[in-house]
Amino acid sequence: MAPIIEIKDNNEFERAKKILELSRVNYNFPSLESKAKTSSFNESNFVYVPSINTYFAKQRTNLGKNWFESHKLLQENGEKMPTIPEFLEFLKYLKDSNNQEYLEIFKDITQVRSPWRAEWLDADFKLKDNKLHINYNHKLDENGNLVPQNSEVIDKNTLMKDKTPGISLDDYLIKSHTGQGLPSKDIKSGDLYYWNPRSDNNSVARFYAGSDRANLDCGRGPSYRGASLGVRAAKQRE
Repeated sequence: MAPIIEIKDNNEFERAKKILELSRVNYNFPSLESKAKTSSFNESNFVYVPSINTYFAKQRTNLGKNWFESHKLLQENGEKMPTIPEFLEFLKYLKDSNNQEYLEIFKDITQVRSPWRAEWLDADFKLKDNKLHINYNHKLDENGNLVPQNSEVIDKNTLMKDKTPGISLDDYLIKSHTGQGLPSKDIKSGDLYYWNPRSDNNSVARFYAGSDRANLDCGRGPSYRGASLGVRAAKQRE
């Protein structure tokens, strides 16, 4: 009978692998490999949003990376980039919370003040059959290409003109958005600047705020980089 190796944490897992490799013993424990890759998850660094069963990082990461690089780095860590509807649910949860820490996170994302803060969102806009589509839930294929798991024609009720200024953030969060997370045509006016989705086949979404305004920008090129532009990791609860 083969000896039993008890593995309690990631460090013991890595030590066991080295012992087996030095002993030239064949081994295969994919379930443990998967567990080890995700064992770095620390719930205290995330906010759990019950309505969508998803964790969101309290801090942005991968600063200075473009949209493509951010997706890749997140997925290598077992995480994902939030879609626009997921991001809205996160903001609503923070705003409605009685938790002071969560309210400070909401302010950090949306408040008009220095320094400039920005984060990528998982929404890519492409023309197909002469109709503008929103692509989201991107995943890396075996060749390392980002492939959307969802692609839909932009909802006909979407606000398809820039508002600079602006739209009401409160109205946007509460009701005036489509199922795809974009502002609807009947949204109230306000101070949140909005750039509508472009038909240039080179536009993705991001949210940012600085000393002069807060913005929902759906017309930014995915290759753009900025020192304060990052991404907020999301992870579905198992």
